[in-house]
Amino acid sequence: MIHDWLSRYAHAVTASALPVPMYPAEWERTLEERRRMWLEMLGLWPLPERTPMEPTITGRLERDGYVVEKLHFQPEPGCYVTANLVMPAQVDEPLPCVLYHCGHAALGKAHMPYHSLARYYARNGYVCLVLDTMEIGEGLGDHHGTYRKGRWDWYSRGYTPAGTEVWHGMRALDYLQTRPEADTSRVAITGKSGGGAISWFQGAADERISVVAPVCQTGSVEMLAAGRVIDGHCDCAVWMNYHQWDWPQIGALIAPRALVVSAGSDDPIWRPWGYRVTVNRIRETYRMLGVEDNVGLIDEIVPHATTERNRMEVLQWFNRHLKGIDEPVTEDASQEEEPPENLLVFPEGAERPEDAMPRVDEIMTQAATPPEFDDVDEWPDIQQRMLEDLRRLTFRNIPQTPGDVVLDAVTAGGSETHRVVMHEFDSGDGMPARVRLRLPITAGEPVPTLIAANMDSVRLHGAGGASAPGVAAGIGVSMVEVRGTGQTAMEEQLAWSERRALGVLGLTLPERQIVDMLGAISVVAAQSQVGEIAAFGRGRTCVHAIYASLLDISVSEIVLEAPPETHLDPETPELPGVLRVGDLPQNLALVFPRPITFVGEVPPAYQWTVDLYERLGMGDRIRVIEDAGQWTPLSLSGSPAPRRPRREVTSIRHGGWSLCSHLALCHVVRAPTPAH
Repeated sequence: MIHDWLSRYAHAVTASALPVPMYPAEWERTLEERRRMWLEMLGLWPLPERTPMEPTITGRLERDGYVVEKLHFQPEPGCYVTANLVMPAQVDEPLPCVLYHCGHAALGKAHMPYHSLARYYARNGYVCLVLDTMEIGEGLGDHHGTYRKGRWDWYSRGYTPAGTEVWHGMRALDYLQTRPEADTSRVAITGKSGGGAISWFQGAADERISVVAPVCQTGSVEMLAAGRVIDGHCDCAVWMNYHQWDWPQIGALIAPRALVVSAGSDDPIWRPWGYRVTVNRIRETYRMLGVEDNVGLIDEIVPHATTERNRMEVLQWFNRHLKGIDEPVTEDASQEEEPPENLLVFPEGAERPEDAMPRVDEIMTQAATPPEFDDVDEWPDIQQRMLEDLRRLTFRNIPQTPGDVVLDAVTAGGSETHRVVMHEFDSGDGMPARVRLRLPITAGEPVPTLIAANMDSVRLHGAGGASAPGVAAGIGVSMVEVRGTGQTAMEEQLAWSERRALGVLGLTLPERQIVDMLGAISVVAAQSQVGEIAAFGRGRTCVHAIYASLLDISVSEIVLEAPPETHLDPETPELPGVLRVGDLPQNLALVFPRPITFVGEVPPAYQWTVDLYERLGMGDRIRVIEDAGQWTPLSLSGSPAPRRPRREVTSIRHGGWSLCSHLALCHVVRAPTPAH
């Protein structure tokens, strides 16, 4: 069920990717903002500081008609990128440049097909800088965080190794600008497979590049997610898709510069129905800009490989757009062997400096620091800004309207003391979810109710299960079968695939589970027997309780038992880019002045939240109880609770903005842009 829903969602993202090209005036007017959005999705906004690169040449090879310099440089302090600079043996004037990004061949730049291409360009009058990725060849970094290392915190950090590779390529161009042999007003970028992806990404990010030529790495978001092609790709193949882009939007950033896509219809990981539609849509943008001849497709019946035709036609594009030569290229690259050890920057046995590349995910994505303020009157502005940032980034793709369309409602058990009703509803994004509501049988007032995400039981009987809190008499319990549990439970391999596919769409599984929570809160709040609603979480589900409460102010209180302390922990449910706004203790504080109850103890990290409430004069609204069965709403235990039922919340929508009033606290939050 989840994959069926995900496939429909992915199709909508791809179908909405510039089906009608922008008019030239719109393209020009939006260019700067679109470039900022793209850099943000690469984790490069704002751009990192351009620190000294300390370039070092460790050796030189002289060959027939060309030379090879072996070098390294530091795009970030302590991180070493290894590279070969290949150029003609005799350079009398600055020559046009080719920046070559390697794919995932084990030898990196020393892989014969890569080196032969660098040699090919040099023999045809280019300066070619061929880069190891941070993972392959002599690189010590990692592209496989979510792929095989369980680094789901990469999503929460807003980190993608694609962004790091783009930054390394940008710094490589900075280095080329220091070389007298290089004319960096004439630069082409190319690469195969993973290097083809970085060619796309850097071409859109860096306007210094004149010609972009990705090889064997073009498709669509729908192909990656719905076709499960993402299963064959590491993390460098995709970006943090907050804005739900597809390849046509990337191409629109490359335009009007030259772009030639090389692809093979027998490539098992980049299918023709993906790259052909993509190139056709990009061609329409070029046509609107009056430069249709600047985009091309080399389409062959070949697998994931370079060919004689591909190599010669790509060189012909370089000659045409960088040298003004439009004659056909008739000579292919030579296949002569160069022993790989000759191309190493750090030969075997040579001393290598300590390399920080294994920590580059931390270096490139600094988490937001806890907010500081001198005057308590500054807090409302800080709170509003952080809420806006969460809406704009992490939760920008939540449904525009609450998911409260009830599809079914049935009695699901009960006894002399309580009844259980199961509601099935549309979460607002087309995915059905279920919520089971257990209420005591009373003839009195509406009862306070705890609502929680079910995470532990494949089959949920009644409103019980390991995730359910034990409650006192007179308290209701509502358990939400968020996607991935109950009727949509997945085995481990499928769950891994779907979590990565959701990342391609700018979503995560926990983020969608929070969407299900929001829909369930709306359904439960509509029941006349339900009074105050408090969100409950135990362990991982505390994340769902915290963020559902932030997004729905009708939740009157949060009850947390053993919550995770940081999104930096890979075991904490991942949310897109959340650490760029704040970590769990700081984001929990954004529910202020609503009450917070901890079950058992206050974890050390959350002392920050306690201190903030005390500083703001609301310390009595944070309490600790020994067991969830002791919980009653704070409004019933002696202190007033700042609460307004959902059906009384005022909501004014105008021009894409939502103004929500909650007693004295007014939040102005940016409504997420519709994805489709």
